Formats: sequence, structure tokens, C-alpha cells
Amino acid sequence: MTDTPIAYGYVRIRPEVDEDELRLVEKELSTYADAHGLDLARIYYDDGPGIAPNRMVRRLTRDDVHHLVVSSLEQITDHRLIGEMVEEAIEGEASAVLHEARVM
Repeated sequence: MTDTPIAYGYVRIRPEVDEDELRLVEKELSTYADAHGLDLARIYYDDGPGIAPNRMVRRLTRDDVHHLVVSSLEQITDHRLIGEMVEEAIEGEASAVLHEARVM
């Protein structure tokens, strides 16, 4: 018997997004995790300008979680360079894989 790898999700809540759209994003993350053999244990929500990489790295490291599922890199931040830095921090410092559920 093998254990299903645990994953966390991340959703940035934007002011223009209503409750129905938020539920669709949650479903998207859950469907992706299921399809890729991951146990989506928790989804973190942020209503700020984007992910705080040091906080997410600490959470992943503390909980020994090696998968983070996001809808897209744009979900993390509107800035491409910052998104790449966040991805590097998650992969390098937390030894986790950043999964994009929605590939454009």
C-alpha cells in the first residue's frame, strides 16, 4: 500500500471574483489533484497582491508537503518575474513541485 502524496492549494482572491467563480477555481484544483494522484489536503486563500513566498515555503517545509497546486502562475502574482522567483523558492527551498491546474 502506498501513501497518496499530500498537496496544498493556493488561491488569490481578487475583488472582481464572485463566490461562484471562486468555487470553480477550488473545483479545478481538486480535479487536478485527483487526476494526478495527489491528496489536496488544504487550500490557502490570500486576498492581498499575491503569494508570500517565504510564508508558503515555511508551510510546505513545516508540514513536509511537496506539492503546491495553483490555477495558474498568474494566480500567484501579476508579475512574471516575481512568479518565477516564487516558483524557484517553492521548488528550491521547500523541495516542492508547483503544479498549474490550468495550462494556457
